[in-house]
Amino acid sequence: MSVSQNLPNVAIGYSRVRLLKLLAAGLLLTLLCAALALNWHLGKNITTFQIAACYIGVAFSALATCKILWMLISSREPVIFISRVGIRDTRIADETIAWRSVRDILPWQQRNQKIVVLKLDPLVAERFAGGLLKRVLSLMNKALGADGVVVNAGGLTMDAETLFDTCKQYWTAGRLAYHGRAVPEPEPVS
Repeated sequence: MSVSQNLPNVAIGYSRVRLLKLLAAGLLLTLLCAALALNWHLGKNITTFQIAACYIGVAFSALATCKILWMLISSREPVIFISRVGIRDTRIADETIAWRSVRDILPWQQRNQKIVVLKLDPLVAERFAGGLLKRVLSLMNKALGADGVVVNAGGLTMDAETLFDTCKQYWTAGRLAYHGRAVPEPEPVS
């Protein structure tokens, strides 16, 4: 029996503990920006530009905090599904990305944020480009060095390193099974 038949399907959801930590950080950042914008700090006055930047910080951090709160309240089901056929991230699209269309899987890190990047065949990548906002975010990620479909592990029950290792293991098994080669025994996924 090949490895691709032995690998169980994996479903990954949001971690309540990680989302609560992100919510606390978002609230703290929102309050900090609001305090600076309203000039509540002790010390010298800040410039008009700095006040405007703080108001923008309040808007963005408040929106991010609201999104995290919504995820905490509404997310009860898994969002990433990994199988011997492919990977499906419901935050990106409802369709499964077949392992045979994934050219490479790369870990990527920007400061403390770690993500998994899937390099897809160009024709398949176009299907996941999405609307204007997704295209703009994709161009920004590409400019930072994350060229491909981004699978973010932030707030999930599985960290980025384990997600990368799991994807790599399933990708290897799926591609080898697709090409009809013998597949070596897998290392256990923790």
